[in-house]
Amino acid sequence: MKIAYLIDRDSVGGGMEYIRRKIAAHPGDESRVFFSCRGECVAAKMNAWGAEVIHVNHLKALLQLFRNPLVKPKGKVVFTVHGIHLRRYDFLPKTPLNRLRRWLRLSLERWLYRKCDRLVALTDTDAADIHRLYGGNLPVEVEPNTVDPAEFSSDFRTRYRTDEFAFVCIARFDFQKGQDILVAAVAAAQSALRLARKRVLMVGGGDTLERTKADAFARGVADIFEFAGEIPDAGVYMTCARHLVAPSRWEGMPYLLLEAVARGRSIIASDCPGNRDVLKDYPKAALFPVEDAACLARLLEAAK
Repeated sequence: MKIAYLIDRDSVGGGMEYIRRKIAAHPGDESRVFFSCRGECVAAKMNAWGAEVIHVNHLKALLQLFRNPLVKPKGKVVFTVHGIHLRRYDFLPKTPLNRLRRWLRLSLERWLYRKCDRLVALTDTDAADIHRLYGGNLPVEVEPNTVDPAEFSSDFRTRYRTDEFAFVCIARFDFQKGQDILVAAVAAAQSALRLARKRVLMVGGGDTLERTKADAFARGVADIFEFAGEIPDAGVYMTCARHLVAPSRWEGMPYLLLEAVARGRSIIASDCPGNRDVLKDYPKAALFPVEDAACLARLLEAAK
């Protein structure tokens, strides 16, 4: 079977990492191909290649696939609906212009989703939200990500010692991931953190990295943070701290938390869909309300 996997960028997030690991487990299998979204996701190219299944992972790629109304894809179209599609616009200021933007975005997504043969949700929460936002008759199936603990070798090295830090936050620097919330929480708890010599390791790169550094400096807590930058296979760095902190505003199915649970790590995370779905039965997790820096500060102070 020839399966085309369409994306709109080459960067690796949790969803992409999951898919790539699955494909890497089948070396030499030429039936699965990655296409970028730079003019290569149109239906004509998919048909010429002979794609029997077209799995689309980002909205821009899905829009490109259907942009020519005269050419329809011959393969079955499957689209994975991520948290960014469901919840990003919930965090915009409630202005008339933003309400219009949200309505236009939802209308576009509703039109595109009705053209798909199947929609994939990563959690039951996401499936319910898809039906609520786009229509109860859409063909939605829940396919949660899983990880095999055997994938994670204990033989690794980092530039830091095991448990050198009290906390580690591993994520691309982006509004979604909430590093600004963590900085605000550290600022609120800074006296207690300094007294207990608790420091925070920040792993990742991205659009808001420099802004986050500047914010930490402006709040007078830059000395509590260590910014390690973007690191390949960054998941191993969660062993450099006693607690993994995930302050996201929204998630789909966070691969990092799946890995943290598989490793048996202690976790402090926002109570957003995705995080909540992964951690609901995990005894080593503490959840705080989304964007509640004061509650997160109390958890940081209490963490052993």
